[in-house]
Amino acid sequence: MNIQNDRRALVKSLHYIFGVTLSVFIAFHLLNHLFALDGPEKHIQIMEQFRLVYRHPVVETLLLLVVFFQIVTGIRLIYKRDAQAIAEKIQVYSGLYLSFFLIAHVGAVLSARYIEHLDTNFYFAAAGLNYYPATFIFIPYYFLAVASISLHVSAIHYLKTKSKPAAIGIAVVGIVTSFIIILAFTDSFKWLDMPLPYEQFIRVLI
Repeated sequence: MNIQNDRRALVKSLHYIFGVTLSVFIAFHLLNHLFALDGPEKHIQIMEQFRLVYRHPVVETLLLLVVFFQIVTGIRLIYKRDAQAIAEKIQVYSGLYLSFFLIAHVGAVLSARYIEHLDTNFYFAAAGLNYYPATFIFIPYYFLAVASISLHVSAIHYLKTKSKPAAIGIAVVGIVTSFIIILAFTDSFKWLDMPLPYEQFIRVLI
C-alpha cells in the first residue's frame, strides 16, 4: 500500500511540474493569439519569433512528450480520485476537457503539417471559427479550451493556497481572455475570409 501511495505521490508531483512547464508554453501561445487583435499579419509576425524557440526539434519533441505525459497521468489521477469539494470537481472536469482538447488539437496540427502540408498559422486556427457551419463547433471548442486552462489552474491554486479571491481572479482573467481571442479571430464576429487551402481543410473535418 505504501508503495502505491509513493508511486501516486510521485506521479502527482511530476504531473504538477510538467503542468507548470506546459503552462509557460500555453501562456506564450495565448499571448501570441492576443496579438491577432492587431490583425492576422501581426499574429503571424509574433508567431514566427516564438517558433524560433518552440519549433526547435529538441524543444518541440520535449513539448510533445510533456503533453502526452500530462494526458496519460491526468486521466490516471482522475480515475483514482474521488472529487468532493467544488474546486476538486472543477479541477477534474476542466482536466478532462483539456485532455480531450490536447488530443484533438495536437492531432489536427500534426495532420495539417505533415499530411496536408499546411502552415499551422493564424489561418489554420481561425478557419473553423469563420467558416459556416463549423463556427457552431469551433467557437465553443476553442472558448472552452482557454476557459478550461484558467479554471484548471484556478482550482489547483485554490486547493494549494485556499486563496479564494486569487483563484476567482485567475478564472475570470482566463474566461475574459478566451472571449477576447474569439473576437480577435473572427474580427468581432464580422468574420474573416480564409485562404482556400484552410477552408478546404475545415470542410474535410466537418
